[in-house]
Amino acid sequence: MSRKRILYLIIGLIIGIVLIILWLHYIDLNELVARMKRIDTRLVFWATISYLAAYFIRSVRWNILLSKQASISIWKTYLYSMGGNWVNYLIPIRAGELVKAWFVKHNHGNSITSVLPSIFIDKTFDTLGIFFVLLMIPLLKVKFSQGLIILLILLGLVFAVSLAVLLLSVWQKDKVVRFLQVLFSWLPRKLKTKVNNYISIFVQGLNIFEHHWTRLLNSFLLTALGVFLDGLYFYLLFLAFGIDYPFLKVLFGYTLINLSYAIPQPPAQLGSNEWMMIIIFSVGFALTREDASAIMAFAHMLTAILIGVIGLVSITLSGRQVLKAVLSGEKIYEQ
Repeated sequence: MSRKRILYLIIGLIIGIVLIILWLHYIDLNELVARMKRIDTRLVFWATISYLAAYFIRSVRWNILLSKQASISIWKTYLYSMGGNWVNYLIPIRAGELVKAWFVKHNHGNSITSVLPSIFIDKTFDTLGIFFVLLMIPLLKVKFSQGLIILLILLGLVFAVSLAVLLLSVWQKDKVVRFLQVLFSWLPRKLKTKVNNYISIFVQGLNIFEHHWTRLLNSFLLTALGVFLDGLYFYLLFLAFGIDYPFLKVLFGYTLINLSYAIPQPPAQLGSNEWMMIIIFSVGFALTREDASAIMAFAHMLTAILIGVIGLVSITLSGRQVLKAVLSGEKIYEQ
């Protein structure tokens, strides 16, 4: 692994450990353990099913977006997605997106550059969660804290930038290509020629919905279903802890937590998940910090196990060589 990547991980781990220490000082650990002992495992089972279903729905969406470049089974795109998600979970520098493209190249022969536009659009649809969040605000009738307002603004900006690039690439391809090429005009001539070629291929690939608007509709509906399943997963965890909480608030809060992953995170969201739960549900929605912390601590452990096990199996079945490439710091986009 490169020194730069190692340094990034070390800094991220330090930040995560500090956040965990602060969180442990903020909560009553005995109360947290007591709440976990009373959890209903049957509801945890159904929550797990809902969680995995949400990821499967997103892999179906990516399969639709990828269909213009490659004909791949939904099962394969699910494996590639989960393998990439595992890499993103442990190494939060978005290397997982390149890993997914590498799997397609390794197993189906498509170039990584031709696959990346579908992955970018897939991630853009994930940011649509902010659209559903904004729709829910008038229905919640709660007073938002300053922290929540700042988070909403940051996530809104991420959504706006992603959507702008996507729409401009559909309607003004040539202008977008020229603009991006100007940004990299300072590069040496040989490298600049290579980068300009990548830019042209990438922007052309973003035009997935031209003459295929059913893809747009299906992708939007699958995104809505994925957001609902995410909310259902977290709502079932609330019930598993014996907390009867409005579904709409749970859906709103957990969608915000998921969207916060667009902002730089420590490895495995160490500490950041716990504090996001406090900011949104405890400070924002007046849920007791012990209840909020118990739910998130358990959810964090559960998702770590699920992503870890399924991610490793997915990488083993899809091409475990990529893991060595990521850890060694190789440029997998050139392989």
